Amino acid sequence: MGLLVLPFFLTTFGLILLLATSPFATPWVDRTASELDRALTSAMARAVTPDWARREMELALATGDFDRVQTVALVAAEHGLAPDPDLAARIDTLEAEITGFWASARTCGSCIADIAQCPSVAMIATCGLPVELTPVGDLNALRRAGWAAATGGDVDKIDVTLAIVGLGATATVVITAGSSASVKAGATSLRVARKMGTLTPRFSGELSRVARVDLKPKKILPYMHGTATLDEFLDTAKLARLQDVTGDLTRVARNTSLTDTLVLMRYVDGADDAARLARLSDIRGARTSSTLAVLGKSRVFRTMVKLTDVALATAALIYAAVLQVVLFGANAVGSACLRGVRRLI
Repeated sequence: MGLLVLPFFLTTFGLILLLATSPFATPWVDRTASELDRALTSAMARAVTPDWARREMELALATGDFDRVQTVALVAAEHGLAPDPDLAARIDTLEAEITGFWASARTCGSCIADIAQCPSVAMIATCGLPVELTPVGDLNALRRAGWAAATGGDVDKIDVTLAIVGLGATATVVITAGSSASVKAGATSLRVARKMGTLTPRFSGELSRVARVDLKPKKILPYMHGTATLDEFLDTAKLARLQDVTGDLTRVARNTSLTDTLVLMRYVDGADDAARLARLSDIRGARTSSTLAVLGKSRVFRTMVKLTDVALATAALIYAAVLQVVLFGANAVGSACLRGVRRLI
């Protein structure tokens, strides 16, 4: 009998020792950079098949989504897949319609004036961002808001606040010294993403709360003319909180590109997602966008973490202990039934 219960007691003793370390308090840990890169590369290799490439390309072409066409073509090429002649001809036709000289000339001016009118990410990079990344883009946002305030229209206070952060970072007079360029990149990506409609509703709400800086719309034009100070225009102490929001997005832009960041914003539902996206971009670099486009946000973010070895060992011991109890009980019941049958015989 003692030998029968010895394995159970040993398992239970080991389980008690592991439970004493609270293994399920923080059961999940981040994968190392090399582990994550290997896991995502393997997942991409399984997902990107000839059938996937053709199906996704057909869908992108049917909807005229040139950005998606470029993404699928890039991912397919990375995995040694080329479109058949029919698809290649359709891709060339769509590309000519979007990026041809006359088409570009026709849309570039409106894209510069309002980046939300850009028909593709490529056009944003060519026509919109070169302006938005300079103080001209921020001043243009203030001009629109000033006109709205002067004529009784609605003022986009978040757009104005982000423009002020961008201007301040450019002039190195707002927020912090030494990180102004990163603040500018983050603020610009947020402002442009809002105009493009790539911010999720949840992140838009979080941004609205952080961007409450007691803005006074009537002071926009006086501030632009130099007759009002920034302190009269808004609360500069509250303005500084936006630096935390833009920091992770700056990392994403630095590791990928600002145009990729604008597209990747659709995967961000809050500050935690922004931090995960920044870490992912540290590891995947320019492949960040294609990785999320193929595997999806949920799968990628789940892959970024793993169960700790202690949690796995504890779960295994719990399973072993339960199994031993079941087997012991089954053995006892079986023996009792056998004895009963023998007495009847």
